[in-house]
Amino acid sequence: MPPTIHIVRHGEAEHNVGYNVQIPDPSVTTKGMTQCHELGQTFPHMDRITHLVASPLRRTVQTAHWAFIDPVPAAQQQQRSILALGELQECSRYPCDIGQPLAKLAQCAGFLDVSRLEPSWNLKTGIYAAAEPEIKKRAERARTILRDLARGVADQEGDDAHLVVVSHGTFIQYLIDRPDLRYGHFHNCEYRSYKFVDLYGEDPKTAGLVETNESFYRRYGPLNMRTPEEADDLILAERSST
Repeated sequence: MPPTIHIVRHGEAEHNVGYNVQIPDPSVTTKGMTQCHELGQTFPHMDRITHLVASPLRRTVQTAHWAFIDPVPAAQQQQRSILALGELQECSRYPCDIGQPLAKLAQCAGFLDVSRLEPSWNLKTGIYAAAEPEIKKRAERARTILRDLARGVADQEGDDAHLVVVSHGTFIQYLIDRPDLRYGHFHNCEYRSYKFVDLYGEDPKTAGLVETNESFYRRYGPLNMRTPEEADDLILAERSST
């Protein structure tokens, strides 16, 4: 079985209170910190996380750290870092969605891995532009990177491998693409779990994600649980749409 990708929306941040988009790169609120700690206490695969990946914005890095690094023993904390991916940043050009320059983020070395960040990641130009065609390209590239990471641990750990991805409410909708867009917005610190339809494919357009039955059950309960046949149909539909 392929590794599981757990996609998390950040904890409540300052701009979420009153929707003040003019706050530059806002931090998580006190309530958001509590949400992060609660997620860290309830996430069932904490010991089997092989990769912790996050948007480089302040609120997503804080969420990744407080929810998935702070709860583990000190010895494990030293072995776990956050891989910053500019592709996972939020979509708009508002100050709340513009991150810090690479040079400043590099000062967080020790827990934040910025090796994949481009110097232009926070300029909202090129593939990082706040325009839907570029956002879709960025989501496709993010899925390809995540698929490569998942493929790297699949042979050793298979379905015991769990990758955690912390991103933003709007961008997540592009990241998960069809068919889950119709299932609604993520709440702060909500996570949903996915597997790649074609883990070993080379075409970026085949790097689709399908929500697991277990994740679907968490949100909708046993009365709305997909049957195995429905799950298979969902995978076939995803494959046919690429």
